[in-house]
Amino acid sequence: MEATATILGSGGFIPTGRRETSSLLILPEDGDAAIVVDAGTGIRRLITDRALLAGRTRLEVLLTHFHIDHVCGLAYLTELGDLDVRVHGPGAALYDVPTADVLARLFTHPVMPVSLPELGIPVGELRPGEIDIAGVAVRARRQDRHTDPTLGLRFGDALVWCTDTMEDPGTVDFARGVRVLGHDSWGPPAAPGHAEPAAAAQVAVDAGAEHLVLIHVPPTADEADLQARAAAVHPHVTVATDLLQLLDV
Repeated sequence: MEATATILGSGGFIPTGRRETSSLLILPEDGDAAIVVDAGTGIRRLITDRALLAGRTRLEVLLTHFHIDHVCGLAYLTELGDLDVRVHGPGAALYDVPTADVLARLFTHPVMPVSLPELGIPVGELRPGEIDIAGVAVRARRQDRHTDPTLGLRFGDALVWCTDTMEDPGTVDFARGVRVLGHDSWGPPAAPGHAEPAAAAQVAVDAGAEHLVLIHVPPTADEADLQARAAAVHPHVTVATDLLQLLDV
């Protein structure tokens, strides 16, 4: 995959001055589209720093699941009316409910005064398997080791993004030989449905991932402790921070 990948939100659950909640921006080398994985509060950076979009005119938003820290930033799409925006989610595949119906629970009165359809934003399905998004081959895998099922995403041999999951033997095969594995890391103690740093590192070792990036970290994380625990297992570890250029680690 020829692209850049910038972490817009590297934290989980609560945004802080240092970390917004989960969102990743991918800019394919060719074409007019940008891809965003998850719409946590980090997506606000596309409004406050439009240069991040590098003049792209289309935005494809891929949702790994619907927990609030991953979808609250969809409300900010009201400020990107000049872009052709599409949202893709795993409602039908993971929960047997169309994604549009899931999001309609949020984007309706009295919670939100305007719906995604009223904004002219189509909502489609994102399913396990291989799909083409803006000319980029993306593989999606169901992850059942969170409090609700989520999707892991693979972008060629460059990047695997596994947020909101415990360590999972299935991730090892999914991430086999990838250059950068972004893996959920929380604790110790681990929160339900999340991986501790050493466990995430063991997944990276078993998969043969060249570099591990710890993502979705706690809002008050002791970064040195996270780093040390993971580095005791894998030799190349980075604790994610906002605006990290993920493919340059």
